[in-house]
Amino acid sequence: MKKSVTFIIVFVILLLGSLLSVSAEEADTSVEYDFSELYESLSNEVRQSMINIGADSADAFILSELSFDSIMSEIQATAAENVQSPLSGLISIIALLLICSMLSAYQSSLSPDVGATLNTASALCITCAVLTPAIGTISSACDIIINASNLMLAFVPIAGMLMVSSGQPFASSAYCASVIAAGQGVARAAEYIVLPFLNMFLGLSISGGISPNINLKGFTTLISKVFKWFLAFSMTVFTSVLGIKQLVTNSLDNVSGRTVRFALSSFVPVVGSALSEAYRTVSGSVSVLKSGLGVFVILAVAVTFLPIIIQCFLWAVALNTGKATAEVMGLNQSAQLLEGISSVFSVIIAVVLCVMTVYIISAAMVLVIGSGSV
Repeated sequence: MKKSVTFIIVFVILLLGSLLSVSAEEADTSVEYDFSELYESLSNEVRQSMINIGADSADAFILSELSFDSIMSEIQATAAENVQSPLSGLISIIALLLICSMLSAYQSSLSPDVGATLNTASALCITCAVLTPAIGTISSACDIIINASNLMLAFVPIAGMLMVSSGQPFASSAYCASVIAAGQGVARAAEYIVLPFLNMFLGLSISGGISPNINLKGFTTLISKVFKWFLAFSMTVFTSVLGIKQLVTNSLDNVSGRTVRFALSSFVPVVGSALSEAYRTVSGSVSVLKSGLGVFVILAVAVTFLPIIIQCFLWAVALNTGKATAEVMGLNQSAQLLEGISSVFSVIIAVVLCVMTVYIISAAMVLVIGSGSV
Protein backbone atom coordinates (compact mmCIF):
# COMPACT_ATOMS: atom_id res chain seq x y z
CA MET A 1 0.00 0.00 0.00
CA LYS A 2 2.81 2.39 0.91
CA LYS A 3 4.60 1.65 -2.34
CA SER A 4 1.46 2.43 -4.33
CA VAL A 5 0.95 5.72 -2.52
CA THR A 6 4.61 6.62 -3.04
CA PHE A 7 4.39 5.84 -6.76
CA ILE A 8 1.28 8.02 -7.17
CA ILE A 9 2.89 10.91 -5.31
CA VAL A 10 6.08 10.74 -7.35
CA PHE A 11 4.02 10.63 -10.54
CA VAL A 12 2.12 13.76 -9.47
CA ILE A 13 5.38 15.56 -8.68
CA LEU A 14 6.84 14.64 -12.07
CA LEU A 15 3.65 15.87 -13.76
CA LEU A 16 3.88 19.18 -11.94
CA GLY A 17 7.53 19.44 -12.89
CA SER A 18 6.69 18.94 -16.57
CA LEU A 19 4.12 21.72 -16.44
CA LEU A 20 6.07 24.24 -14.42
CA SER A 21 9.62 25.53 -14.71
CA VAL A 22 10.96 26.09 -11.23
CA SER A 23 14.34 27.69 -10.69
CA ALA A 24 15.78 26.21 -7.50
CA GLU A 25 19.03 28.12 -7.83
CA GLU A 26 17.37 31.48 -7.18
CA ALA A 27 16.04 32.62 -3.88
CA ASP A 28 12.77 33.63 -5.53
CA THR A 29 10.96 30.71 -7.10
CA SER A 30 9.73 31.60 -10.58
CA VAL A 31 7.20 29.81 -12.74
CA GLU A 32 6.97 30.36 -16.49
CA TYR A 33 3.98 29.82 -18.72
CA ASP A 34 3.18 30.78 -22.28
CA PHE A 35 0.30 33.30 -22.52
CA SER A 36 0.90 34.15 -26.19
CA GLU A 37 -2.26 32.39 -27.38
CA LEU A 38 -4.36 34.45 -24.99
CA TYR A 39 -2.68 37.66 -26.16
CA GLU A 40 -3.21 36.74 -29.82
CA SER A 41 -6.95 36.28 -29.24
CA LEU A 42 -7.25 40.05 -28.69
CA SER A 43 -8.09 42.35 -31.59
CA ASN A 44 -5.50 44.85 -32.80
CA GLU A 45 -7.41 47.74 -31.22
CA VAL A 46 -7.58 46.02 -27.84
CA ARG A 47 -3.88 45.13 -27.97
CA GLN A 48 -2.98 48.75 -28.63
CA SER A 49 -5.19 49.94 -25.78
CA MET A 50 -3.60 47.40 -23.43
CA ILE A 51 -0.16 48.66 -24.46
CA ASN A 52 -1.27 52.26 -23.88
CA ILE A 53 -2.28 51.54 -20.28
CA GLY A 54 0.83 49.44 -19.66
CA ALA A 55 -0.94 46.06 -19.44
CA ASP A 56 0.60 44.30 -22.42
CA SER A 57 1.70 41.37 -20.25
CA ALA A 58 0.06 39.00 -17.76
CA ASP A 59 3.01 39.47 -15.37
CA ALA A 60 1.59 40.31 -11.95
CA PHE A 61 4.53 42.60 -11.13
CA ILE A 62 4.02 44.62 -14.33
CA LEU A 63 0.27 44.88 -13.75
CA SER A 64 0.86 46.11 -10.21
CA GLU A 65 2.49 49.22 -11.68
CA LEU A 66 -0.61 50.35 -13.60
CA SER A 67 -1.41 54.01 -13.00
CA PHE A 68 -4.77 55.74 -12.74
CA ASP A 69 -3.60 58.46 -15.13
CA SER A 70 -2.84 56.00 -17.95
CA ILE A 71 -6.24 54.33 -17.59
CA MET A 72 -8.09 57.67 -17.59
CA SER A 73 -6.05 58.85 -20.58
CA GLU A 74 -7.07 55.76 -22.52
CA ILE A 75 -10.74 56.26 -21.60
CA GLN A 76 -10.55 59.87 -22.79
CA ALA A 77 -8.85 58.82 -26.02
CA THR A 78 -11.52 56.17 -26.65
CA ALA A 79 -14.28 58.69 -25.99
CA ALA A 80 -12.66 61.16 -28.39
CA GLU A 81 -12.53 58.49 -31.11
CA ASN A 82 -16.23 57.62 -30.70
CA VAL A 83 -17.74 61.07 -30.18
CA GLN A 84 -17.77 62.10 -33.84
CA SER A 85 -20.70 59.94 -35.00
CA PRO A 86 -23.10 60.82 -32.11
CA LEU A 87 -22.15 64.50 -32.37
CA SER A 88 -22.79 64.52 -36.13
CA GLY A 89 -26.11 62.77 -35.53
CA LEU A 90 -27.13 65.32 -32.89
CA ILE A 91 -26.27 68.23 -35.21
CA SER A 92 -28.33 66.66 -38.01
CA ILE A 93 -31.27 66.03 -35.67
CA ILE A 94 -31.29 69.58 -34.32
CA ALA A 95 -30.98 71.03 -37.85
CA LEU A 96 -33.97 68.96 -39.02
CA LEU A 97 -35.96 69.96 -35.95
CA LEU A 98 -35.24 73.64 -36.58
CA ILE A 99 -36.40 73.34 -40.19
CA CYS A 100 -39.56 71.54 -39.14
CA SER A 101 -40.20 74.13 -36.44
CA MET A 102 -39.92 76.97 -38.95
CA LEU A 103 -42.28 75.21 -41.35
CA SER A 104 -44.70 74.54 -38.49
CA ALA A 105 -45.06 78.30 -38.06
CA TYR A 106 -47.02 78.31 -41.32
CA GLN A 107 -49.09 75.28 -40.32
CA SER A 108 -52.12 77.39 -39.46
CA SER A 109 -52.35 78.62 -43.05
CA LEU A 110 -51.99 75.11 -44.43
CA SER A 111 -54.53 72.32 -44.63
CA PRO A 112 -54.54 69.67 -41.86
CA ASP A 113 -53.33 67.06 -44.33
CA VAL A 114 -50.27 69.12 -45.14
CA GLY A 115 -49.49 69.55 -41.44
CA ALA A 116 -49.67 65.79 -40.85
CA THR A 117 -47.49 65.19 -43.88
CA LEU A 118 -44.95 67.67 -42.49
CA ASN A 119 -44.73 65.77 -39.20
CA THR A 120 -44.32 62.45 -41.00
CA ALA A 121 -41.68 63.91 -43.30
CA SER A 122 -39.70 65.27 -40.34
CA ALA A 123 -39.86 61.87 -38.63
CA LEU A 124 -38.66 60.16 -41.80
CA CYS A 125 -35.74 62.60 -42.16
CA ILE A 126 -34.70 61.99 -38.56
CA THR A 127 -34.95 58.24 -39.16
CA CYS A 128 -32.62 58.52 -42.17
CA ALA A 129 -30.10 60.43 -40.02
CA VAL A 130 -30.13 57.88 -37.18
CA LEU A 131 -31.06 54.52 -38.70
CA THR A 132 -27.71 53.64 -40.32
CA PRO A 133 -25.60 54.45 -37.21
CA ALA A 134 -28.06 52.53 -35.02
CA ILE A 135 -27.85 49.40 -37.19
CA GLY A 136 -24.05 49.72 -37.26
CA THR A 137 -23.92 50.03 -33.47
CA ILE A 138 -26.07 46.91 -33.02
CA SER A 139 -23.80 44.94 -35.36
CA SER A 140 -20.67 46.25 -33.60
CA ALA A 141 -22.06 45.30 -30.19
CA CYS A 142 -22.69 41.70 -31.30
CA ASP A 143 -19.22 41.48 -32.90
CA ILE A 144 -17.61 42.71 -29.68
CA ILE A 145 -19.56 40.18 -27.62
CA ILE A 146 -18.33 37.39 -29.90
CA ASN A 147 -14.73 38.68 -29.67
CA ALA A 148 -14.97 38.75 -25.88
CA SER A 149 -16.34 35.19 -25.92
CA ASN A 150 -13.33 34.09 -27.97
CA LEU A 151 -11.07 35.75 -25.40
CA MET A 152 -12.73 33.82 -22.58
CA LEU A 153 -12.50 30.55 -24.51
CA ALA A 154 -8.76 31.15 -24.96
CA PHE A 155 -8.45 32.02 -21.27
CA VAL A 156 -10.23 28.96 -19.87
CA PRO A 157 -7.65 26.25 -20.79
CA ILE A 158 -4.80 28.32 -19.35
CA ALA A 159 -6.71 29.04 -16.16
CA GLY A 160 -7.69 25.37 -15.85
CA MET A 161 -4.09 24.23 -16.27
CA LEU A 162 -2.90 26.67 -13.62
CA MET A 163 -5.59 25.47 -11.22
CA VAL A 164 -4.57 21.85 -11.73
CA SER A 165 -0.91 22.80 -11.30
CA SER A 166 -1.68 24.52 -8.01
CA GLY A 167 -3.55 21.49 -6.67
CA GLN A 168 -7.14 22.45 -7.53
CA PRO A 169 -8.39 19.79 -9.98
CA PHE A 170 -11.98 19.83 -8.69
CA ALA A 171 -12.25 23.61 -8.95
CA SER A 172 -10.64 23.49 -12.39
CA SER A 173 -13.18 21.03 -13.81
CA ALA A 174 -16.19 22.91 -12.42
CA TYR A 175 -14.85 26.32 -13.43
CA CYS A 176 -13.85 25.36 -16.97
CA ALA A 177 -17.16 23.64 -17.68
CA SER A 178 -19.17 26.65 -16.48
CA VAL A 179 -17.14 29.32 -18.28
CA ILE A 180 -16.92 27.37 -21.54
CA ALA A 181 -20.69 26.91 -21.49
CA ALA A 182 -21.16 30.62 -20.79
CA GLY A 183 -18.72 31.68 -23.52
CA GLN A 184 -20.24 29.43 -26.15
CA GLY A 185 -23.79 30.24 -25.07
CA VAL A 186 -23.27 34.00 -25.10
CA ALA A 187 -21.57 33.92 -28.50
CA ARG A 188 -24.37 31.90 -30.07
CA ALA A 189 -27.05 33.98 -28.34
CA ALA A 190 -25.47 37.20 -29.61
CA GLU A 191 -25.48 35.90 -33.18
CA TYR A 192 -28.87 34.21 -33.32
CA ILE A 193 -30.96 35.95 -30.63
CA VAL A 194 -29.60 39.34 -29.58
CA LEU A 195 -28.82 40.67 -33.08
CA PRO A 196 -32.26 39.80 -34.58
CA PHE A 197 -34.04 40.97 -31.44
CA LEU A 198 -32.33 44.38 -31.40
CA ASN A 199 -33.00 44.91 -35.10
CA MET A 200 -36.65 43.99 -34.58
CA PHE A 201 -36.87 46.26 -31.55
CA LEU A 202 -35.36 49.12 -33.57
CA GLY A 203 -37.93 48.57 -36.31
CA LEU A 204 -40.82 48.64 -33.83
CA SER A 205 -39.52 51.81 -32.20
CA ILE A 206 -39.19 53.58 -35.55
CA SER A 207 -42.60 52.38 -36.75
CA GLY A 208 -44.28 53.71 -33.62
CA GLY A 209 -42.58 57.09 -34.06
CA ILE A 210 -43.26 57.56 -37.74
CA SER A 211 -46.96 56.72 -37.83
CA PRO A 212 -49.13 59.02 -35.67
CA ASN A 213 -52.01 56.52 -35.78
CA ILE A 214 -49.99 53.66 -34.27
CA ASN A 215 -48.92 54.05 -30.65
CA LEU A 216 -46.39 51.34 -29.84
CA LYS A 217 -44.75 53.14 -26.92
CA GLY A 218 -46.34 50.93 -24.26
CA PHE A 219 -45.47 47.78 -26.19
CA THR A 220 -41.82 48.75 -26.76
CA THR A 221 -41.46 49.85 -23.13
CA LEU A 222 -42.76 46.46 -21.98
CA ILE A 223 -40.33 44.63 -24.26
CA SER A 224 -37.42 46.71 -22.99
CA LYS A 225 -38.25 46.09 -19.33
CA VAL A 226 -38.84 42.35 -19.79
CA PHE A 227 -35.59 41.93 -21.70
CA LYS A 228 -33.59 43.85 -19.08
CA TRP A 229 -35.13 41.81 -16.26
CA PHE A 230 -34.32 38.61 -18.16
CA LEU A 231 -30.70 39.71 -18.55
CA ALA A 232 -30.41 40.53 -14.85
CA PHE A 233 -31.99 37.20 -13.89
CA SER A 234 -29.71 35.20 -16.21
CA MET A 235 -26.62 36.97 -14.91
CA THR A 236 -27.67 36.36 -11.29
CA VAL A 237 -28.31 32.66 -11.92
CA PHE A 238 -24.97 32.14 -13.67
CA THR A 239 -22.88 33.92 -11.05
CA SER A 240 -24.74 32.15 -8.22
CA VAL A 241 -24.23 28.70 -9.74
CA LEU A 242 -20.57 29.43 -10.48
CA GLY A 243 -20.01 30.74 -6.94
CA ILE A 244 -21.69 27.75 -5.31
CA LYS A 245 -19.69 25.31 -7.43
CA GLN A 246 -16.43 26.99 -6.50
CA LEU A 247 -17.25 27.04 -2.79
CA VAL A 248 -17.82 23.27 -2.82
CA THR A 249 -14.88 22.35 -5.07
CA ASN A 250 -12.53 24.73 -3.24
CA SER A 251 -13.16 22.84 -0.02
CA LEU A 252 -12.45 19.53 -1.76
CA ASP A 253 -9.22 20.90 -3.21
CA ASN A 254 -8.09 22.22 0.19
CA VAL A 255 -8.58 18.78 1.70
CA SER A 256 -6.82 17.02 -1.18
CA GLY A 257 -3.92 19.50 -1.04
CA ARG A 258 -3.40 18.94 2.66
CA THR A 259 -3.58 15.18 2.06
CA VAL A 260 -0.88 15.32 -0.62
CA ARG A 261 1.47 17.35 1.60
CA PHE A 262 0.84 15.02 4.54
CA ALA A 263 1.56 11.99 2.36
CA LEU A 264 4.73 13.59 1.02
CA SER A 265 6.09 14.37 4.46
CA SER A 266 5.00 11.07 6.01
CA PHE A 267 5.56 8.34 3.41
CA VAL A 268 8.46 9.61 1.30
CA PRO A 269 11.66 8.81 3.19
CA VAL A 270 14.41 11.38 3.81
CA VAL A 271 13.20 14.10 1.43
CA GLY A 272 9.48 13.94 2.29
CA SER A 273 9.39 17.23 4.21
CA ALA A 274 11.43 18.99 1.52
CA LEU A 275 9.02 17.79 -1.18
CA SER A 276 6.09 18.96 0.93
CA GLU A 277 7.58 22.46 1.14
CA ALA A 278 8.37 22.38 -2.57
CA TYR A 279 4.73 21.55 -3.26
CA ARG A 280 3.69 24.55 -1.15
CA THR A 281 6.20 26.79 -2.95
CA VAL A 282 5.04 25.72 -6.41
CA SER A 283 1.42 26.33 -5.40
CA GLY A 284 2.34 29.82 -4.23
CA SER A 285 4.18 30.57 -7.47
CA VAL A 286 1.22 29.41 -9.52
CA SER A 287 -1.03 31.64 -7.40
CA VAL A 288 1.05 34.62 -8.49
CA LEU A 289 0.59 33.52 -12.11
CA LYS A 290 -3.15 33.17 -11.59
CA SER A 291 -3.32 36.67 -10.12
CA GLY A 292 -1.55 38.18 -13.11
CA LEU A 293 -3.65 36.16 -15.54
CA GLY A 294 -6.93 37.09 -13.86
CA VAL A 295 -6.15 40.82 -13.73
CA PHE A 296 -4.97 40.78 -17.35
CA VAL A 297 -8.20 39.15 -18.56
CA ILE A 298 -10.34 41.52 -16.49
CA LEU A 299 -8.56 44.50 -18.06
CA ALA A 300 -8.80 42.95 -21.54
CA VAL A 301 -12.54 42.37 -21.17
CA ALA A 302 -13.09 45.93 -19.92
CA VAL A 303 -11.01 47.40 -22.76
CA THR A 304 -12.87 45.23 -25.31
CA PHE A 305 -16.28 46.55 -24.23
CA LEU A 306 -15.21 50.13 -23.50
CA PRO A 307 -15.65 51.57 -27.04
CA ILE A 308 -19.17 50.22 -27.56
CA ILE A 309 -20.26 51.33 -24.09
CA ILE A 310 -18.99 54.86 -24.70
CA GLN A 311 -20.51 54.95 -28.17
CA CYS A 312 -23.95 53.80 -26.98
CA PHE A 313 -23.84 56.22 -24.04
CA LEU A 314 -23.00 59.15 -26.31
CA TRP A 315 -25.76 58.18 -28.72
CA ALA A 316 -28.25 57.94 -25.85
CA VAL A 317 -27.22 61.43 -24.70
CA ALA A 318 -27.54 62.79 -28.25
CA LEU A 319 -30.97 61.24 -28.81
CA ASN A 320 -32.32 62.40 -25.44
CA THR A 321 -31.00 65.88 -26.17
CA GLY A 322 -32.80 65.80 -29.50
CA LYS A 323 -35.97 64.56 -27.79
CA ALA A 324 -35.86 67.43 -25.30
CA THR A 325 -35.32 69.90 -28.16
CA ALA A 326 -38.28 68.45 -30.09
CA GLU A 327 -40.54 68.75 -27.04
CA VAL A 328 -39.54 72.38 -26.59
CA MET A 329 -40.43 73.08 -30.25
CA GLY A 330 -43.74 71.26 -29.93
CA LEU A 331 -42.77 68.45 -32.36
CA ASN A 332 -44.28 65.61 -30.36
CA GLN A 333 -44.10 63.02 -33.10
CA SER A 334 -40.37 63.58 -33.58
CA ALA A 335 -39.88 63.49 -29.81
CA GLN A 336 -41.65 60.13 -29.61
CA LEU A 337 -39.49 58.77 -32.42
CA LEU A 338 -36.27 59.89 -30.74
CA GLU A 339 -37.40 58.42 -27.43
CA GLY A 340 -38.06 55.06 -29.10
CA ILE A 341 -34.65 54.95 -30.77
CA SER A 342 -33.00 56.01 -27.49
CA SER A 343 -34.62 53.02 -25.76
CA VAL A 344 -32.88 50.75 -28.29
CA PHE A 345 -29.49 52.12 -27.27
CA SER A 346 -30.39 51.67 -23.60
CA VAL A 347 -31.12 47.99 -24.28
CA ILE A 348 -27.77 47.64 -26.11
CA ILE A 349 -26.01 49.14 -23.08
CA ALA A 350 -27.84 46.69 -20.79
CA VAL A 351 -26.83 43.71 -22.95
CA VAL A 352 -23.20 44.77 -23.17
CA LEU A 353 -22.91 45.54 -19.45
CA CYS A 354 -24.45 42.21 -18.46
CA VAL A 355 -22.12 40.20 -20.71
CA MET A 356 -19.10 42.21 -19.57
CA THR A 357 -20.04 41.72 -15.91
CA VAL A 358 -20.42 37.96 -16.35
CA TYR A 359 -17.01 37.70 -18.01
CA ILE A 360 -15.31 39.92 -15.42
CA ILE A 361 -16.81 37.88 -12.57
CA SER A 362 -15.68 34.69 -14.31
CA ALA A 363 -12.12 36.03 -14.60
CA ALA A 364 -12.19 37.31 -11.01
CA MET A 365 -13.10 33.83 -9.82
CA VAL A 366 -9.57 32.76 -10.76
CA LEU A 367 -8.25 35.24 -8.19
CA VAL A 368 -10.61 33.96 -5.50
CA ILE A 369 -10.35 30.21 -6.06
CA GLY A 370 -7.83 28.68 -3.74
CA SER A 371 -6.80 32.04 -2.25
CA GLY A 372 -7.15 30.66 1.21
CA SER A 373 -5.50 27.31 0.61
CA VAL A 374 -2.13 26.39 2.04
